[in-house]
Amino acid sequence: MPKINIKEKNPAHYARVKAEQDELNKQCPSNMAVARICPYCGHKIAILHSGHHSFSREKCPNCGEEVTFPPIVFGPHIN
Repeated sequence: MPKINIKEKNPAHYARVKAEQDELNKQCPSNMAVARICPYCGHKIAILHSGHHSFSREKCPNCGEEVTFPPIVFGPHIN
């Protein structure tokens, strides 16, 4: 459950960001994606679209543990 409802709190900002996000989603037409899952609690931390992704360190919003993920390269046109 979201902590705030930004759509109601600041509708102009929400509309601007939503339009930007819609445009970014159009630029990433691939339905191929990989989820980064917290190894401690199994919570989905991030979704990656095909391409090259480097190391990342993220804090799990579910259990609070910091998780380091290795690089990953995947997709239909990646050799």
